[in-house]
Amino acid sequence: MAIDVSWLEKSILKRELTTSERNALNCLTITNVPANEKIITEGQAGGTLEIMRSGKAKVEDNNRYEGRVILAEIEAGTIFGELSFLNNKRRTADVTALEACVIYTLAQDDFTELMKNHHELAYSILTAIMDRQTSVIMSQRVTLAPLLRNLKEKAQKLPLFVKVAPLVFIVLYILAFMYISWKDFDYGG
Repeated sequence: MAIDVSWLEKSILKRELTTSERNALNCLTITNVPANEKIITEGQAGGTLEIMRSGKAKVEDNNRYEGRVILAEIEAGTIFGELSFLNNKRRTADVTALEACVIYTLAQDDFTELMKNHHELAYSILTAIMDRQTSVIMSQRVTLAPLLRNLKEKAQKLPLFVKVAPLVFIVLYILAFMYISWKDFDYGG
């Protein structure tokens, strides 16, 4: 199976590529992932950018309060793994195929070559990454705003003692520290 460059132009890069740029995209690898298989495992090495050509996957993370939490669903035309691609750190979540998927992968070293030899193509890829991050931030903003308002309302209903207890604890801690320091002070006598 060959890379569908026309699809990349339309769905990801949002522009027509030159013949040279089209040829440069031969650095992408194609992976067919069956349903229920891991595409990315939390903790694995980063350094690659994934593009969902077809299929559907879920992004999951372990939350110490809620256990496994689905953070997002990825569909065709979605870039993912962009954070560990940019910072070359370990993966922060699991991505599992919900159905058979075709994934295009760009390695960081290949992207570096694109930056050297095909500036406009590299810029288009970075623009696609920024579009993805903007989308993630906006969706979290919509999700988090009501949660934060709800948390604020709950905090306002807390008894005064619960609100003041941390401050009282800090003051007592400082006073105890001062008392111990004062008690152990050698007055030269």
